[in-house]
Formats: sequence, structure tokens, C-alpha cells
Amino acid sequence: MEWTQVSPTRWERTLSGMEEYFVFIGNITAALYDGRQQYTVLSKVKVDLNIPDIESALRHAWKQVRYEEPDIATTLEPGKKVFEVLDDSSIDKWVNSTFIIDHEHDGEELYRLGRTMKPATLYYLPKSSELVMHAHHATVDGIGMIMFWDRFFRALTSPNANISFGNEHIRLLPALDDILGSSDRPASEQAEMGMAVLMEYIGKLPAIGFPSKVGKVPPGQCQAMEYVFDEQTTSAIIKGAKAKGITVTSAVHAAYITVLSKYADPESNTTRYASPNEFNLRNRLQPPYSLAAAANYYIPLPFSIDLPATFSELSVELNKYYRTTLSARPEILEIQAYFTRALEQVVKTPEYQTAPIPTDALVSSLGIVENHLSRSYGEGDAVVVIKDWKLGCDCILGMTGFHFYTFRDTLRFVYQINEAYQDPADIRMYMEEIEKVLRQELLSFMAV
Repeated sequence: MEWTQVSPTRWERTLSGMEEYFVFIGNITAALYDGRQQYTVLSKVKVDLNIPDIESALRHAWKQVRYEEPDIATTLEPGKKVFEVLDDSSIDKWVNSTFIIDHEHDGEELYRLGRTMKPATLYYLPKSSELVMHAHHATVDGIGMIMFWDRFFRALTSPNANISFGNEHIRLLPALDDILGSSDRPASEQAEMGMAVLMEYIGKLPAIGFPSKVGKVPPGQCQAMEYVFDEQTTSAIIKGAKAKGITVTSAVHAAYITVLSKYADPESNTTRYASPNEFNLRNRLQPPYSLAAAANYYIPLPFSIDLPATFSELSVELNKYYRTTLSARPEILEIQAYFTRALEQVVKTPEYQTAPIPTDALVSSLGIVENHLSRSYGEGDAVVVIKDWKLGCDCILGMTGFHFYTFRDTLRFVYQINEAYQDPADIRMYMEEIEKVLRQELLSFMAV
């Protein structure tokens, strides 16, 4: 999967299994639903911008990020990523096509409008003092999106006036498959092990799910519903989780499964929860890969548990799974390329495509946003204050997403749905119920 020069200005590399998965699922939905793609990623920041000549400064920062992380400008063709080398005379054409000033919409309106897939695009929304980044999931993952904004705001407040285009290809990133540890096992054995890991998940479907109209009605607008805890409650939840010896990620995920069990579709398999848990691998990579924003450097691994189960049982099992899976099973990293390639191959089979679509959410903790994004940048006459940060994914096919993280000392939930399939009022109730479970299990524990 090395980058290969195929013409004086064109570089290509084969997609990894995870990238191919996102491309394939996106193409299916695009063909069925007017170009709209499942899993395209949108992130918005609400900002105070004290920057002279702001529009020119934004254009230059976007250009500088492309120079520093050229993968942000890659495009997708069947089976491969493509990068076109630009010179100083043609870079402005790229900026003009991928940097958009929208005076009509705010970030939520832009998200709900949806769009057909284009190269990664940056929007400036003066109406709401927001910036929005929209990109294919094969280009960037959730942690990468947080890191992208860090790169961007550093470029905005400390612009490099001396960049010159033409050799950015030397900074193109390899796929995760090429930078993780190698194995002494034969390729056939690794492929067999990768398929076995995948079947840990596939073999336990269908599992429990929420009521949904997916498959019964055409898709509607996407919505990324946000639920924000206050600082006092956030602090108490963090202290309660630590007192129980579990992570906040495990606590929130356990609370989610508890609520899922309570409001489950009775026609789903209510005796089992099965889902891929997500592991960010950047902390296992060496620079520059550990610092890469425009990349998919994570792996989803199957987790399942029999139901009914108490919050304590769920949180203990999840805590163990999140904390020990990669250390207890180091071969997972060796075979991840084969596992994700098996995933990509399985989703292309007729059996998978005609199977019921899971109606529970893909749960993803993004941790502490400030681990990757500062609250402010710059000094003097060039200062940016980040007031809010949010991530959402387009949900066209029916698969929903539940992201959670802390920023500015508050815990935030973002639940992404398609309004045609699930009632936003129900989703709001689920999030309220998750808070109730966390209060009962963690805050009352602290009070004892």
C-alpha cells in the first residue's frame, strides 16, 4: 500500500480494508439516495476569531494545512486514494473549490442539508461564527478530526508565509496496515485469524436494537442531537467512575446498554448486546504517524455480552475490554490488516447486504478533546477562542452513531440519527435516561 507515482503530478496507493469499507458503504448509499453517503464526517467549531483580514487568513490556513498534511486533499477512486501534486500557480484553484464562505446557514443547518461527497471541504459560517469541516470517513477519523482543528488553528494564528508547493507528496501517510508491527505467522494463518475476529461480531448478529423504521421508509434528514452535562455533574461522574475503578467511557457505554435494554425493540434479539468497540491506535504509533490528523488510525473490535446484565456487570466487563484487549491479545495488531480486509469483503456479500441493519448505535468515545485541541490559540492581534466543538456522521443507511467526549469540563453526548427512521424525541429521552443511570450508579455511589 505504498504511495506510487503514476505520472509527473499524480500519486496513488491502495485503500486499506477499513478505508475500503467506508468507501463501499458510502457508494451503496450514494447510488440509492441521490449521492448522499453513509458515514461522511462533519465537525464544527464555534469560535471567537480576532484575526485581521479573516477571510484571507482562513484561506491561507487551509492552504497551509494541505501543505503540512497533504492527505487532507486526497480523493477516492475505486480501490485507491489519489493525490495530485499542485504547484504555487494552481493551489489557489484548489482553495477556491474547497473553501466555502456560507452566509446563509449555521452549522446545524448545514449538517441537516447533507451533501453529495466532494473532497474534504472547509466552510466558514459568519452568521453563527462557526467553521465546519466535511470529509469522507476514508480520509479522517474522529480523533483525527479533533487533531485537524489543532493544525488549522495553529496555522491560522502562526501562518507560514514561506510555504512552496510541489513536493508535499513526501509527507503522504501510509495506511495503518503498513506501519503496525509485522508478524512471523504465515499470511494464510493471519487471514484466518482476522476472519475469526470478525466472526466474533458477525456470528452474534442480529442483536438487541432500538425501534426503527429503517428498511420501511426512505431516508430523511440527518440530525446530530447534542446533550451537554453541566460542570458539576460532569465532575461528579468522573469522580464516581474513578471511585468504582472504571473509566468514564466504560460507565457511559454501560449506561447506554442499560437504556437500550429498557427500550429495546421486542422483535430484536434482546438476549445479547453485540457491537464493535473502537480503539484509537495513535498512542501506539511513532511520530509522525502518532501526530497525523488526516488518517484512519483506529480499529473496531467486537464486544458482546449476554443480557440481561446489571450496570455493574456491564461496566466491569467493558472496562476490562477497553483496558486490556490490546495488551492481552497483541496478535490483534499484527492481524488488523487481515481483520479489516475481511470486514471489507464480508460487507460486499449478498448475505450481509440483505441482513437486517443494526438499529443500536455505534458507540465511540473521543475522550478528552483538550488532549488534542486547545481552548485558545495565538496572542496579541491574532487570537482564536474555541467555544464549542462537535462531531457528527451522516446516517443515511440507518446505522446510527453515539459519540461522547468532554470539552471545557463538560461531558457531551452527540447521537446521530436519520429522522425518517427514529423519532428525535425518543433519542432525547434515551440520552436523558443515560444521564439518569449515571446519576443513580455513580453519583449515589459517591454519596454512600
